Amino acid sequence: MDSHFIRNYNTNVLTWTEAFLNYDKSIHNNKDIKFNYPGFFVSHEGHEIEIVKPILKDLNCNIAHLYFNITTKAETFGKHKDSMDVYFWQCQGATKWIIEDKDEVILNPGDLIFIPKNIHHTVIPLSPRLGVSMSNE
Repeated sequence: MDSHFIRNYNTNVLTWTEAFLNYDKSIHNNKDIKFNYPGFFVSHEGHEIEIVKPILKDLNCNIAHLYFNITTKAETFGKHKDSMDVYFWQCQGATKWIIEDKDEVILNPGDLIFIPKNIHHTVIPLSPRLGVSMSNE
């Protein structure tokens, strides 16, 4: 299956406050979190946020991670591939996705992209951004 995206998939997006509260909860519960200096954060408990639950159900996923950059200078994961199919729901800000070094997609709040497993992609924040990555693994 090829990657694809849907404009305005769901514009009832996650807020910065909800993301920060989830990140804080993850820290207090000693759950796995990641961060890269300066300003790139990942919280692995996005599936516990109420607004995310219907999205997970709609996409037939059970795991959600929050990715946010508070500055465009922050390092992300760079070019990489995932070992599972991934949906990414852009909630705040904008990102440029480069798929297999050839296709480029700009995601804005409410947009959704699907990236099949083992497909190389690079995510570049175009502004401070927040999004939810969802999968079954």
